[in-house]
Amino acid sequence: MEAYVDGNPDAFELLYRRLSPILFGYLLRLTRQRERAEDLLQVTFSKVHKARGSYLRGAPVLPWVLAIARRSFLDERRHASSRTEDLSSDGNLPEPRAEDAAVPADLSAALEHALDDLPEGYREAIQLTKISGLSLAEAAEVLGTTETAVKLRVHRGYTQLRKELERFSRTA
Repeated sequence: MEAYVDGNPDAFELLYRRLSPILFGYLLRLTRQRERAEDLLQVTFSKVHKARGSYLRGAPVLPWVLAIARRSFLDERRHASSRTEDLSSDGNLPEPRAEDAAVPADLSAALEHALDDLPEGYREAIQLTKISGLSLAEAAEVLGTTETAVKLRVHRGYTQLRKELERFSRTA
């Protein structure tokens, strides 16, 4: 990152190669839509380019970039229309599918379903610390909160996940 800030043209390519898989995974988990995640990845790197002068030398790069990605996601969501339904290719609202309301058939699907149902703050804290592997301090930086708040969100999220998965195991 420091080489990129200093104007090394090859540094951006290396930065992109190293960070894009992590950022894409994070954005995909936030959006649940591949196309939106791809678009937000490009928006994020555009913002990284514009904000490169504000990068603090020696600071971890990943939390800084994840914070930019998160803000990009929140900005995009704020600007979206109040209707959250996705239209089909012919411009109509899709009919609800029976399988969308059904109990997932396997534990992996049950976990994804339970994660989706968590409050956003809990889900983000779990994704950043347990899935993306950030430390509490790094996750707190991304979320704009304290380490204690992140720890609390992860704990409460796990509690809800545990209850949901216990319910799944009783019905499976």
